[in-house]
Amino acid sequence: MRIAALEWAGQVNRLIDMLGQVDEPGALAAYALALLAAGRNDEACAVQLGTEQADDAAKRASFLIPAYCAAASGDKDAARNALDIARDSGVDVAFAARAIAGQGARGPLPRSVDVLDYLFLKLGQSATRPDIAAKAGPELLFLLARDDEALPELRVAAAERAAALNIIDGEALATVYLDAAPRLPKSAQSPAALRAKLFASLEAQTSEKIRAQSIDALLASGKDARIEIPMAQAMAQSNVLQDTQASSFAETSVRVAALAGDDQTAWDLTESAGDRVRSWQLLLVTTDPLSERARSALDGGVDIALKAGLPGPLLQRLVTALDALGEEVPIPLWDLAAKTPQPDDGYLPPTGLLSTLKEAADAGETGRTILLAAAVFGPDGPQGAHLIALGDGLRALKRVGLDAEARRLAFEALYAHWPARGKA
Repeated sequence: MRIAALEWAGQVNRLIDMLGQVDEPGALAAYALALLAAGRNDEACAVQLGTEQADDAAKRASFLIPAYCAAASGDKDAARNALDIARDSGVDVAFAARAIAGQGARGPLPRSVDVLDYLFLKLGQSATRPDIAAKAGPELLFLLARDDEALPELRVAAAERAAALNIIDGEALATVYLDAAPRLPKSAQSPAALRAKLFASLEAQTSEKIRAQSIDALLASGKDARIEIPMAQAMAQSNVLQDTQASSFAETSVRVAALAGDDQTAWDLTESAGDRVRSWQLLLVTTDPLSERARSALDGGVDIALKAGLPGPLLQRLVTALDALGEEVPIPLWDLAAKTPQPDDGYLPPTGLLSTLKEAADAGETGRTILLAAAVFGPDGPQGAHLIALGDGLRALKRVGLDAEARRLAFEALYAHWPARGKA
């Protein structure tokens, strides 16, 4: 189960670390595949694989990895023999054989393209298909994001999918953008390619106004692609936030810093930029609810909310989240929020799930609480959850010791609804 979970999450390096310590024949196929996904092909080909495997995926890998290794070394006869043995053992080798023969550019791809499929396509000089990224499995997305031999547009598209699935972080996404952008042809006009080109142009941009507008555009486009947070992380670590004290740039800078998890910079900006971005202090309270600066912001919360024109439903979400995090919300802020009827929108889980979540949290069952909290928040995460589900989910996570995680989820739940002057 641990192997499967790490494979689904595309956590290749963690998978290698774990399996490198495991002396079980059944885990060798997964270990070799992870090594291939990490680009450590020589080590993968040195793994002595058995043919008796616990499941079909492991069996397929056990037969096809030797075929790939033989083909990669130039031993075509050994590769053909390995494919014949695999076919005789009930393994589907049609795609691998077609790819090695250079015919992978024609015909349909598998429904889910894995690391071996891609490596066979590379052997046959057919790994340029634009539809590979959309069908790539988690481990292949990890590989593509790091494969500097991959077609630039394919690599960028795969890196963005990997970032959306939390397989890579913003720093890795920035590396892909900067590496791939100069090699993208002018004809590359996909949203991913345009984001890469715009991102790569930021550091050389001398106009503060154009830089701020570009960052706003990247955040807006990144939100549509479900990579707004890794996009902010990428910009935060690439030194594009210059001249952040300028009032026209202040809110953009706060948003990038907050999304990237740089709470200190975000707080400093809200304190130096005046009323223009002061409302963001109430959002930042969720990331640092027990600090002196958070208490000061909450004490002035009514004044901040009224000057910023924060809508009533948003204030309802704010006080709900803060209460769930254990923060003592000032009565005047509660009263201001209560002037608006409690919103009844958002995902509300099936009957009984909230009480089951509370029971799991009270019993200290961390893993079960995490799974139940995810189910309670619903398909769109905490930002799409009903107020009751949001509060109960955050409270349960905090009860099992996941304070930092609960705070970050509260921030994300509110950020999605926070009014911003920028394009995003």
